[in-house]
Amino acid sequence: MESTGMKPKRILVVDDEASLRTLVRANLEVDGFEVSEAIDGVEAMNVLGEIIPDLILLDIMMPRKDGIEVLEDLASNEKLNNIPVILLTAKGEQEDLEKGAALGARGHITKPFDPEQMVRTVKAALGMMRR
Repeated sequence: MESTGMKPKRILVVDDEASLRTLVRANLEVDGFEVSEAIDGVEAMNVLGEIIPDLILLDIMMPRKDGIEVLEDLASNEKLNNIPVILLTAKGEQEDLEKGAALGARGHITKPFDPEQMVRTVKAALGMMRR
């Protein structure tokens, strides 16, 4: 990102797979994003009590609190309900994607994914893509 005096966009990555969080973090940081991580929905809600990210990448299938439950929490919270959310999904979770869309998710990325495409999807959701 060129230095226009703007602070970097912050992304919260919520996924129970450490290797996936590391991959996402590395690819987003190369593009100038600040990245925070949470291992599940419970930790995500704790992080959201301290920071308000510009976008959340949210896994659907996680222990303790899954992505759909996090979307429900976000939707019912005035401070958090405008944060764009992109769901991270394994193949074949169509019903969850429909629930996610109904709860306001802005789209999804199917795992495994191309890291460059993931960065483009994040930028598009943030309105950062150049025409």
